[in-house]
Amino acid sequence: MMKYITKEGYFSISLIIFLIILFWILNSFSFVLFLLLLIFLFIFRNPNRILICHDIKAILSPIDGQIIQIENTVRKDFGECVEISIINSFYNAGSFYAPFEMNIEEIKYRYGLFLDKESQNLNFLKEKITINAINNSSKILLEIYAGNLGKKVRLDNISHSLKVGDRLGFLINGKIKLILPKNIRIQAGLGDEIKSGSLLGYLI
Repeated sequence: MMKYITKEGYFSISLIIFLIILFWILNSFSFVLFLLLLIFLFIFRNPNRILICHDIKAILSPIDGQIIQIENTVRKDFGECVEISIINSFYNAGSFYAPFEMNIEEIKYRYGLFLDKESQNLNFLKEKITINAINNSSKILLEIYAGNLGKKVRLDNISHSLKVGDRLGFLINGKIKLILPKNIRIQAGLGDEIKSGSLLGYLI
């Protein structure tokens, strides 16, 4: 099971299996619990993904989901940049990964509310983790927002030096925003449904 299910689902799935066996012994087989087991197996599945690009300047999608924002903007802490936002729904695989080789400089946690992932105007109220990283001397930020189903952003015990594709954590029904340097060539489009490891663009 460990190969096909994320570690975040071990407790819930084991508990449901225990309850199914208990109900079967004491009464009869519970179809409701069996259906719940299938749902949890689907939510916590761990698909095996193969990276499609190994270019050192490539920026890959960190998670399964849909691109809802590609925007040139200016941030006080970053200057001119490009923001790419990806929403992850409950039916998408929830594991997320390093989208490029990265040296992590700082990880900031902000506790907040668990709002719908599409509530763009209320981002400042949501629980969030910000990862400040360096890729080939370029500063890049990852902002990870908790969703209303996940209730928490689950980040692995990661090292400060990561390879592309290294697992970062788990997210249900949330959003990941990449803040990238303005010198990037975008290879994805607004509204695209993408998988983790899909190509988003190249640093120039």
